[in-house]
Amino acid sequence: MPSRTTALPPYVIPCADPAGSRARYALVGADGRLVRAPEPSAVGVFHPDGRGGFVAPAADREGRCGYLDHRGEWLAEPALAYTEAFEDNGLSRFQAGEGRWGYAGTDGTPVIPATLAEAHVFRHGLAAARAEGAMGFVDATGRFVIRPRYAAAGSFAENGLAGVRTVEGGPCGYVDRAGRTVIEPRFDGVRPFGPDGAAPVRVGDLWGLIDEKGEWIVEPSFPMLNAFDANGLAYVLGGPIGDRFRGFVNARGEVVIKASRHRISEVFRCGLVRFDNGYAHGYPDATGEEVIEQEYEWAEDFDRTGAAVAHYLQPLDEDDPEEVRAAAAERPSGRAWGVLRSDGRFLPVRHLEPLADTEGWVLGFGFGTGLAAFVTRDGGVAHVDRDGRDLCRVEAAPDGTTLRLVNGAGTTLWETTAAEGTFERVEPFHCQEAHSYLVHPGAPEQGLADLADLADELLAAEPRRFDPCEVTSDSRQEPYEPAEDEDEDRDDPDADDTSFGVMTLVAETFLYAEHQHDFPFLQDWAVERFGEIEADALGRLTARFGEPLPGVELILRSGDGESSSVWEVGERRLVLQSSFHVGDGDVEIQLWLAALAPSAPTDTCTGELY
Repeated sequence: MPSRTTALPPYVIPCADPAGSRARYALVGADGRLVRAPEPSAVGVFHPDGRGGFVAPAADREGRCGYLDHRGEWLAEPALAYTEAFEDNGLSRFQAGEGRWGYAGTDGTPVIPATLAEAHVFRHGLAAARAEGAMGFVDATGRFVIRPRYAAAGSFAENGLAGVRTVEGGPCGYVDRAGRTVIEPRFDGVRPFGPDGAAPVRVGDLWGLIDEKGEWIVEPSFPMLNAFDANGLAYVLGGPIGDRFRGFVNARGEVVIKASRHRISEVFRCGLVRFDNGYAHGYPDATGEEVIEQEYEWAEDFDRTGAAVAHYLQPLDEDDPEEVRAAAAERPSGRAWGVLRSDGRFLPVRHLEPLADTEGWVLGFGFGTGLAAFVTRDGGVAHVDRDGRDLCRVEAAPDGTTLRLVNGAGTTLWETTAAEGTFERVEPFHCQEAHSYLVHPGAPEQGLADLADLADELLAAEPRRFDPCEVTSDSRQEPYEPAEDEDEDRDDPDADDTSFGVMTLVAETFLYAEHQHDFPFLQDWAVERFGEIEADALGRLTARFGEPLPGVELILRSGDGESSSVWEVGERRLVLQSSFHVGDGDVEIQLWLAALAPSAPTDTCTGELY
């Protein structure tokens, strides 16, 4: 009889590689003790090994795969091409060097040798597998209980039926655990049966529901219908074009949860599903009743432990818990990020924001490690557990020579050194400081310190025709490039659709519509930072060139919002213009600095003109 698991698995912590090329992963215990230094190039989710410990798929520095135990030791020398997470039955799929698949047990040794051309997860004791050119089903010993004879095969359901396609490009039906055909092939696509005896099937482009005899419960009418989950619900996209809805249907085809113009997650986690009405996030249960109210401006799906990263909807006041107000007060937006639990508790963190990927999407608890990464105020990364506590931090020295792994008590667990500038501090992606938006020559290292010198260079430069570029409406990369719809008169000094002089882009940001939908605070934050940049630039230029001309505004290019300040310097005019432009929901904010020659066109200007 397997022993009961008593230990806790270690947490997996990503650390930068000393060469700066890729992440390495450390193992840190729940007590803050270093289990293994950051050497593996990948570590998956730990699974009970049946002997009181845990095991996880992993890869070494060279990318060779194997299995690590909870002590950070290899169960066998890593030599596989690929290893996957363990399933509930204690088996992990692996791929050997020759491309064949097998299954390993929790001791890291093969239970089913790598002889299969294709292998899938076990469901109810059987797994679809391919031997040479056909699919069949194997049991946990690797024996084909249903011989390979199908072009494609799905997973078995609790009722003992699995979907199969008999010939390539042919129709689909269902077979039982003995391989006998129970529902004749006549569908273009099938999904597994749910716990209440209904299965989604496709005819043409539409999905419907059948019972265990193959009779229609709901004839094909849904553009999309996912498999049923443990709640007995299936995610659905329904309704005619122009009146689409998303939600969940039960085994009778009845819509239980419906979101007409709003977004809803496709999966239930911990019995709850995330709902977004375009303004706030909340979580209803499988009956559609709201269990966690819509109090969050952003939130993710819960992980398997019932934790999710979330952002409070409103700036907080005296009615909110003291610890939440304290966390919010230390954040620029006045709203708190934290860990939301599936029981409705919100545990604030005092870090700037969650760590995001290169495209700005929050990573959260999505990797199944039980931790969420947050950007700290000093450019480090704090790994926060489901209780909102810092387990450890990864931080780089200001000069980039040292990288440290520090536990929650402040003890250095590991560090490495390299050449200056090797390791970089982490900048927030969403709530960036003003200097992060600067793009002019010398920025952001010099900030705006040399802006007046840059203005002098523009005033002394040879004037040319230019038109500021905007990503939302331009294909041009440089302001001096002619626009696609312009003709040879572009070089005519009397042309009325361009400026004549020299310009540079001082600062810019581009906010994607989908980001703004998920993170509504982004636009307000960026506008505030650009206000700071413009005020700083105005002060520096005023110190060099005196007060700007009163009542004079020159607009280099119109958009959805702009303002400018103008200085007269000899025979030229210096223009500092902010520009706000919207296109298809995307927002672009720019700050331009230009020196205009006397013959610059004035049709788009207001105030005093040349």
